Amino acid sequence: MSNKISSQLSDNAGWNCIFSAATLNALPDQLPKNPALFGSTLRQQFQAAVGGEKIRLTFSNEYGEGLTPPDSDMVLESVHIAKLLKAGEPNIDLSTDTAITFGGRERVVIPAGGTVTSDGVDFSFESLDFLAVSVNFGELPPSPACHQEADCSCWIVGGNKVSENFLPSEHKWSYFALCRADALTSGVETFVCFGDSITDGSISTFNGFDAWPNLLAQGLQADPKTKHVSVVNSSIAGNAIWGGYGVPAKDRFKRDVLDIAGVKRVLLLIGTNDIPGAERDTSADMIREYSAMISACHAEGIKIYAGTVTPFGNNEHWRSELHESIRSKINDWMMSPESGFDGFVDFASAVCDPADPTVLRADCDSGDGLHPSVIGHREMGKAAVEKVKKLLA
Repeated sequence: MSNKISSQLSDNAGWNCIFSAATLNALPDQLPKNPALFGSTLRQQFQAAVGGEKIRLTFSNEYGEGLTPPDSDMVLESVHIAKLLKAGEPNIDLSTDTAITFGGRERVVIPAGGTVTSDGVDFSFESLDFLAVSVNFGELPPSPACHQEADCSCWIVGGNKVSENFLPSEHKWSYFALCRADALTSGVETFVCFGDSITDGSISTFNGFDAWPNLLAQGLQADPKTKHVSVVNSSIAGNAIWGGYGVPAKDRFKRDVLDIAGVKRVLLLIGTNDIPGAERDTSADMIREYSAMISACHAEGIKIYAGTVTPFGNNEHWRSELHESIRSKINDWMMSPESGFDGFVDFASAVCDPADPTVLRADCDSGDGLHPSVIGHREMGKAAVEKVKKLLA
């Protein structure tokens, strides 16, 4: 099988991604039931990586109950965007409420297996503003495409209340259908974080927007020299190079990196979930896949940086002499001039125990020996901001 990856960029001139939620299939316990999505309003929140005066949204109907197209189309009866009054709470600034249109109309049908991108709509917002996208759903598949672990709330209520503040009937923790937001900007470049749960934000503060990619975005926005960088997260918890949750990383790399509007740089932290099942040294196989991603980025003029794989020596499923050897070989290669990466962030050193680099530092360990704690995310964010600023200089 060929390792070659290529992109087919859509008309992205002037547009830069300001939010991304990599799409996969929903699990039964993630689906709103009281009420269901049909005939209801779902309000979803995100933090805009940079500001803008015009916005467009992309929605997905790519998957049904599994990683295959659903049996039916998805109907969005109405979509509105507004500024959120406070992160983690459903109320919006009603004075900012704006209708999103598709070919000049509010209603749109997304074909089974497809996506749709809205018109560019006038909407003014600042960097790091919290925005709310409210969708009134019509007919849709029983199990709609979603991003399973948003690590923040979405809120549902019966009826069409896209332009209202409401008391939610239920809240969930996933993004449904919404998969991307772009701003029409100038002088901005998109920076994609691509990985698994450690990048997706697992174990970060719920509704706290403090996973390491969020902290990287916030750190770059705090410096006038790096405010032009729009950091977005295209990770999937449980994802792996060759499998795991969602489409394997090697196969979704085009959609979730190369085809993102305005992408100029990528920080890759993937491969952790490929290691525990290894019964032989698979480091060379993993390196071949990383090299394919490097080549694909360079062919598009995109710089790609490595994130070293963080320690897992205190996790009973990951730890073994073989698995640590694979991790060590991968990290050594990533940090070597021969790798082909345009630089690296040494996340492993940022969170490891100095007395035993094969395990997470106690305060950086969420408790499972694998995922970083809130402090661990803070240390990773600090390392990312410090190194990325140097890479951008």
